[in-house]
Amino acid sequence: MTEKRLRFVIVASTAGSVMNQVLKNDFFRERVHSVVTDRECEALQKAKQHGIPTETFLERTVEDFSSQLLQYLVQHRIDYVFSYYTNFYAKTLRQSFEDRIINFHPSILPAFKGMDGFGDNVAYHARFVGNTVEFIEDVMDEGKIIMQTVCPLDPGRPVGETRHLIFEQQCKSLLQIAKWLSEGRVRVEGRRVLIEGARFDDFEFSPSLDFRDAVDLHVKMPVFADALAGSKSAKQRHQRG
Repeated sequence: MTEKRLRFVIVASTAGSVMNQVLKNDFFRERVHSVVTDRECEALQKAKQHGIPTETFLERTVEDFSSQLLQYLVQHRIDYVFSYYTNFYAKTLRQSFEDRIINFHPSILPAFKGMDGFGDNVAYHARFVGNTVEFIEDVMDEGKIIMQTVCPLDPGRPVGETRHLIFEQQCKSLLQIAKWLSEGRVRVEGRRVLIEGARFDDFEFSPSLDFRDAVDLHVKMPVFADALAGSKSAKQRHQRG
């Protein structure tokens, strides 16, 4: 399958943990044009450690940040945005980059929208947790779903361990979607996102992973303090993206 050398930008407001992990992959790193942030955050330093150019637009409003970002994306002929931005982009940017801004949310949408999807899911005592990857639209966390993952919420397993499993799924998803986009396999029909040649025979990832680097990606589990699992500190740690 012919592969196009796309130009990706990562927009972050966070620690950049998923980004940092996936930038260790040569295929992904070579296609990331730059990392853009709206504030001083850990994602900046992590990007620089991987040799990725960075930009920071310290604008007071979402509208001003979105305007600066749109100019930047057009100027540098960016194909897609991987978004870890904690606000919602202004309408002009959303429309100009329709079906080109990809959001990663730590729950199985449309359940548990908002800033702490994973934490809200756990607090609700749902039977499953997971991730959703979507093209953003006009309402936050109500975009066109590209991919979803699932993980049983085992009440006998420390919450930190479950969060790590979700984190690893997020890393695999980012790498896989970058591959699908580069191969030109992603098509949008109305609200439906189709992946050419996709399989649906995996109960963890839908569609199934088919990029060997994503399948083989594993992240060593950190040591979690189980005693803090229900505390505010642990809740903050859950939001690692």
